[in-house]
Amino acid sequence: MTETPSLTRRVTDTAHAARDWLDSPAGKRAQKWVSIGLSVAILAILARSISDIGWRQVVRVLPTTPLFWILFGAAYFLQPLIDWIIFRRWWPMAWRAVSIFLQKRVMNEALFSYAGDTYLIAWAANKLGIEYDPEAPPKRLLGRGDGPGLDPQTSPFAAIKDVAITSGLAGNLTTLVTLGLALAMGGDRVLSEGVDPAVLRNSMIAFGALIVLSASIVLFRKQVMSIPVADNMWSFWWHLFRVLTAHVLIVLSWVVALPAIAFTTWFLLGALRMVIGRLPLPNKELVFAAVAVSLTGDASVQVAALMAAQGALHLVFHGLAWVLAAAIEKSGPAMTSDAQAPRGV
Repeated sequence: MTETPSLTRRVTDTAHAARDWLDSPAGKRAQKWVSIGLSVAILAILARSISDIGWRQVVRVLPTTPLFWILFGAAYFLQPLIDWIIFRRWWPMAWRAVSIFLQKRVMNEALFSYAGDTYLIAWAANKLGIEYDPEAPPKRLLGRGDGPGLDPQTSPFAAIKDVAITSGLAGNLTTLVTLGLALAMGGDRVLSEGVDPAVLRNSMIAFGALIVLSASIVLFRKQVMSIPVADNMWSFWWHLFRVLTAHVLIVLSWVVALPAIAFTTWFLLGALRMVIGRLPLPNKELVFAAVAVSLTGDASVQVAALMAAQGALHLVFHGLAWVLAAAIEKSGPAMTSDAQAPRGV
């Protein structure tokens, strides 16, 4: 009597058949058209979002000084660069692999949260030649327990999950420190004037819960984090550097754009921007605009225009990043070694 294949075996066989088809000429042509379709869809979404704001208003208020564009561009491209540095520790990536992290950033922000991370998992599994072996015992993907942890090179899901967690921890720590500085500089008064007291109170409670969650992740890291401690710390310190540096670059771009406003005002506004960005508030841009008006007084019109222009410019850079990623992909292989023998997971 013939034994009926298990569900896991059938799913695995289907996945292998799909992979073989994707490696065929027809599959490669299909991937090319899907990639083109995705690019067109994302660029269309960005173009529509920018048109809703208005091109003329954006161009009118943007500074012409090159230093502003250098600072803003550096703040935008810092994230994919840091991601590339982090993952290059584990994966044999060439410089061209930065394209996947450009796409990751655009997909996470233009589509939905973690869309780019999901795409990165599939990309890494394909590039690293990783295949699922239904006969092997499944590895523990959530938590390393008392063991050394999973190898990030052979466990891309665990690596990407842990990097996302350490990124959130770095952001929450920076926001907590920044919140303390903002309150010490009178930010509580500014927030109370720009935000409804009930909304502010509930948001602070939610932010406190977020900090408790972060502390719980650190406390129960053996049950949450999967890759070795040294690798998690490598990721955390690089993300902490990224968050702080990007924040400084954005604040400096404001100083260059409107130098008449005192630096201390910009620093406080930047601190409040980071705090508002982490709070579970509806219409965060409107809340931040209200805070900016309260803080800058007579210059509030220029500040509000600059913030709106930078929001639109952010969308423009998404489009540029996507086009740049496509050009880099065509220039050569993303990995330092194209052909790798498939490894079981």
